[in-house]
Amino acid sequence: MASSSEPQSFATALANVRRLTSSALPHQSKPAQLLVAIESTISSTLGSSDLPHSSTAYFASLQQVLEKAVNDEVPTGTVGDEEMAESENMGSGALLPAILYLLAIVIPETPNQVVISKCTNILENVLPLFDTSLEHPPALRSLIQITTSLLLVAPPALLNSSPLLKKAWNYLLELNLDPRPKVRHLAQEGIRKILVTPIPPRLTPGSHPYLPRAREWTVSILQEEVKSSGGGGRGDTKKARFADGEDQEGKRAIWVIQGLRGWVPVWGDEQLSSLCGLLLSLPPLPHLTPQIYSLLAHLLSPPPAEAAGPVPSVLTNLPTILDSLLASPPGLSETPTYLSAITSALIKMSLQDPLSLSTYLPKAFNLIFHNILLSPNTPPSVCTSAAEAVGSQGILRYCITDEAILHTLTYVRSGSHVPGARKKQKTPFLYRLISSLTESMNTHALKLPYLFSILTALISRLRLRVLLPSGNVEAKVDESGQGQTAAQELLMDLIKDVGDLRHQKGFEGKDGVDRVLGMAIEVIGVKVVLDRLPLNIEPDASGAPQYPGRAYLLPLIRERTTNDELSFFTAYFRPLSERLFEKKVSAEDGGRAAEAKVWETLVSQIWDCWSGFCEMPRDLREGLDTPFLSLLTSLLYTQPTLLSSLLRGLSQLVSSTQRLANSSSPPEELRKQFGLDQSSAKANLDYLKTLAKDMVSVLLNVFSKLPRESRGMVGEVIGLWVGIMTEKDIIETYNTVTTHLSTNLHTTVPPSAGASPISHTMLDLLIIFVPHLPPTQSQALFNAASQGTMLEHHDATVQKKSYRLLKRLLEAGKLDKARNVEEFVKKLSEAGGGVGPGAQRDRLQLLSALVESLPNDSLHIIPELLSEAVLGTKEVNERARDAGFDLLVVMGKKMAAGGKVKLQVEDDEESMGRPDTVQANAEEYITMVAAGLTGTTPHMISASINALSRLLFEFKDDISSNTLSELISTLSVFLQSKNREIVKSALGFAKVSIVSLPLEVLRPHLGSLVPSLLGWVHDHKNHFKSKTVHIFERLIRRFGYDDVYNASSEMPEERKVLVGIRKRKERAKKRKGGRDEDGEGEEGEKPRQSSGNAFDDILYNSDSDLSDDNDDDEDERPQKGRKGQQQQQQQQNKRGKQASERDNRYIRNEGDEPMDLLSRGIAGGIASSDPSAQKARRKPGQDASHFTTDKSGKMVIREDQSSDEDAGPSTSSARAMEGSGFMARNEVDGFTRDSRGNMKFTRNTKKARDNELSMMIDEEGDRKLENTKKLEERRKKRKAMGLGEEFKAKRAGGDIKRTGGPDPYSYVSLGQAGSRKQGKGGQKLNLTNKKKGSRH
Repeated sequence: MASSSEPQSFATALANVRRLTSSALPHQSKPAQLLVAIESTISSTLGSSDLPHSSTAYFASLQQVLEKAVNDEVPTGTVGDEEMAESENMGSGALLPAILYLLAIVIPETPNQVVISKCTNILENVLPLFDTSLEHPPALRSLIQITTSLLLVAPPALLNSSPLLKKAWNYLLELNLDPRPKVRHLAQEGIRKILVTPIPPRLTPGSHPYLPRAREWTVSILQEEVKSSGGGGRGDTKKARFADGEDQEGKRAIWVIQGLRGWVPVWGDEQLSSLCGLLLSLPPLPHLTPQIYSLLAHLLSPPPAEAAGPVPSVLTNLPTILDSLLASPPGLSETPTYLSAITSALIKMSLQDPLSLSTYLPKAFNLIFHNILLSPNTPPSVCTSAAEAVGSQGILRYCITDEAILHTLTYVRSGSHVPGARKKQKTPFLYRLISSLTESMNTHALKLPYLFSILTALISRLRLRVLLPSGNVEAKVDESGQGQTAAQELLMDLIKDVGDLRHQKGFEGKDGVDRVLGMAIEVIGVKVVLDRLPLNIEPDASGAPQYPGRAYLLPLIRERTTNDELSFFTAYFRPLSERLFEKKVSAEDGGRAAEAKVWETLVSQIWDCWSGFCEMPRDLREGLDTPFLSLLTSLLYTQPTLLSSLLRGLSQLVSSTQRLANSSSPPEELRKQFGLDQSSAKANLDYLKTLAKDMVSVLLNVFSKLPRESRGMVGEVIGLWVGIMTEKDIIETYNTVTTHLSTNLHTTVPPSAGASPISHTMLDLLIIFVPHLPPTQSQALFNAASQGTMLEHHDATVQKKSYRLLKRLLEAGKLDKARNVEEFVKKLSEAGGGVGPGAQRDRLQLLSALVESLPNDSLHIIPELLSEAVLGTKEVNERARDAGFDLLVVMGKKMAAGGKVKLQVEDDEESMGRPDTVQANAEEYITMVAAGLTGTTPHMISASINALSRLLFEFKDDISSNTLSELISTLSVFLQSKNREIVKSALGFAKVSIVSLPLEVLRPHLGSLVPSLLGWVHDHKNHFKSKTVHIFERLIRRFGYDDVYNASSEMPEERKVLVGIRKRKERAKKRKGGRDEDGEGEEGEKPRQSSGNAFDDILYNSDSDLSDDNDDDEDERPQKGRKGQQQQQQQQNKRGKQASERDNRYIRNEGDEPMDLLSRGIAGGIASSDPSAQKARRKPGQDASHFTTDKSGKMVIREDQSSDEDAGPSTSSARAMEGSGFMARNEVDGFTRDSRGNMKFTRNTKKARDNELSMMIDEEGDRKLENTKKLEERRKKRKAMGLGEEFKAKRAGGDIKRTGGPDPYSYVSLGQAGSRKQGKGGQKLNLTNKKKGSRH
């Protein structure tokens, strides 16, 4: 019986045990009954009934019970099952497992000194139980937890001297090989905790006294596995210790390695080499090999770069490890973990011995790249792992040094790479890697997706900027960061070839190409990429489009451009956008709307790229010249579609420059990476300051012309540019805005249609200016905004923005609050009666900011604002209501921080002797709020209860038990109120109390709470019943069903609801699949959705756990045969995985020309689906392929010489077939086909019938027409007859019927009998042809 692994408090853990007293399962009820008995004994001894008691009391009681149970002997004269002593009875429901279960809960909560003092006694009683509990996993798990807790608190001296602790440690080590997963994992976790937890006074883990014994035991087990080749382990005597101790194919080694992963960081640097060698000596078994490689990768992986730890350990046998790994590659199933081990070893060597790395890199690359990745039998998942091992997670990222890059550049510049040239030096490994990658792209088209990922990582690594080649061919790093990148010189030809692949017909690897080109744009730069891969989006001189068009590069440039040349955008993209805009205007004038839309989209995409060029530009001054700034101003005014793109660029200019100027990185490192440092960033920022005033003026004009909902982004950019303005410019701009505000304060008419009033616009701008205003202007603005003309303005929007402005000023911290805070509160109180709709939320938020900024000697203002905060919890608007709750919490935190509160004492006899000041704390604040419960209106009482609910949830730990008890007692009174508004709030208070308060506080009030709540279980109005039922579910969950049921004895009828809750809960448990024998719930339940506010989750989102019977029935049916369904699903997943592992790519054979399988062009003929399995469907342009085209690409359709007269009968037959096809499409039962080929049947409407009638006339002539006329005449004659007379017998005398009786039946359809013309006269008959009201 193991306790829950989830962290929980001591009181909660005991309560969860206590509520199972009446459980039908003995392994649950026995610990609960024992706990109740122990608590009863402790309560009688201490004279206190508050639960839980101290952990020391529980510990002492359980120790006594344990000693008595262990020393108990077999009673004489007993027979049968009762002859077993307590020390040997570990079965379900026995006493010892219950004691051990409670001890596992209590010992971790008991003070360490108390546990240490009784450590020897406990171990003497506990250790003999290991042998008897081997057949009983619940008891064994409790023993493991107890032993782990004792070893964690034992000091080093006791660990070294106590043989009992050493014996307990040996037990834990042996249980690491238990075949039962729960027992084994718990033992492994205990070993990990003990070895990794630092022993005081140490602060870092390691050097535990039992670490050598753990290493010795681990090595001995692994050596036995090596000797036995994984087939078996120790003798039968050792295996007999565990139930089901059969060992098969290295299971013991697997379990040891799994446990070793948790504490291998403290293994010791000196012993790591021998451990690695031992791991590589283990037999290559199917499930063991991946575990070995995974542990090796974990061992060899370097610590994070930002980790402040010791220098990585040195492995003396690292070359041997690498040789062993490279010499014995495993099967395909273990290859991913094998590759991670190799890459970790290479990374370790790059840090430990860079000189020896050059020997192993070619071997590892040849194995991973040629033997694994390019192998035709390698599944896709292994190819992905191999590509990552070479690229983003392995060789290219971590093992290629800057010196290797420079060496390769020198080799290329010297011409040694040219075929036939004299090699002046050995071919560098990096050049061989690039050559292998280039060759593989030509010969292994099926592997292109993985080669693209390697190329992307290679481009990213070659971002080193070097000096341009001069007289000396030796490559050197450009310390200024302005030179070209190594990728430009080594990879640009390959990048161009990859970009051309995208235009091949049928090529499906466009995403990989886009990633390569995106990385090239980021590393090499837009200018170089466009020189080799031009956009070609403009037509040539003859008007024909250029091929190939590369408009797809524009989104890549927008996403990947950073730290580039801004002047290139000014010189290349700006003229391009102007030419495209002219084409758009020309197309609009010519009536070519579709073409105009294309040009407009291209212009928009070009300006979307501008923000990337504005992020840390290398040439900010050159890029922002006067003509370009003039163009920006014009576009901001005249092109609303480009506004968002322009604003993003303006924002990036300021924010990225400020980040670089404030960077703490070394300047030389910044210059190497970005070509800029802090000094150059500050120079750029000074240049932007000279432009700030004019730019802000332009943005203010744009802001004023936009509608209110479109101003957000413009306001953010204005704030950024105002932040870099000089103080003089800020004051001038501020004066201009305030002048416009004072002039148009009482004008609510907008200047133009769709715009906001000028007063609203100016207030929004002042709110934006607040963080950047000097103190003098801030104080003046605060005084002006707090006047009654603003706070009581007839326009509610002006009020709202005024409150928001005051809030921002208070948060800015530039005001002298101590001087005029009382005067400001007085103004707010005077304006409280005239708050307009929509302004209440901003007013409450202002009060929150005011309370947060109050000094400790001004806390007397809080009681003055308290009533408004309490009433704010009853606001109709949800945001205003949330602001009211937030204000209450802010006030509470301010009071809880301490200080003195001055009280207003009246000069009367009742007030004499009262103190004029009280100590500020949370309890005093709760008392202030509780005074609202004496209100005269139900609205005020309800609001006070809501406020107390929120404060109780927030400050429950700061309030005394007496105060909490008084609040709950008062709640019980309000639950019996006749006012539904009060009861609704009281129910919310009850739910919060039951969920959040400790059990010892709630238990004394259970007798009054339950009857009060039962009074509303039958009231359906306002959802009172569902709310009350859910509260009872929570009560039963915390106190148990018996306690709640016993507290409802006064209401026998209403208590039936509790019985129903219990029955539904039991049915729900059965339907959910049951519980296992240990009482652990099933995993995988869906977590409750959270609103982000814990209080709201309790009050609103915590619906009932019990669904109705219909839902349960629906949930029950699919669970029948769950085991079979799981097996079937596992088989399907396995088959799907195997199918996905196969290489399901096909070569498309199109045309009659021979196919060159060694050409890179074959990539365009690769498909991911079987072309032969596709249905023969009509393809776009299929008919057009039968015609020829001229030089301009226009289709030429040659007219046949024969005319329609010469066509003969074939033409007429074709027309007949065409006519019949037309009829088939348009008649009532006909159908048509949509663009996808799906049939769409014609509806039987009047229009369809008329069309069918007209076709019948055209097809069959006058004969049909005459028949149709006769049909129409027959219908008219039928209408003239009586109801059903057309079915009357013509020759017979009629149906036999009784004289004076009704007709026996009538041949009339219900539709005909029920149809009646609206507004028409006529005889009204029933189905028996009787007139309404007649007797016969």
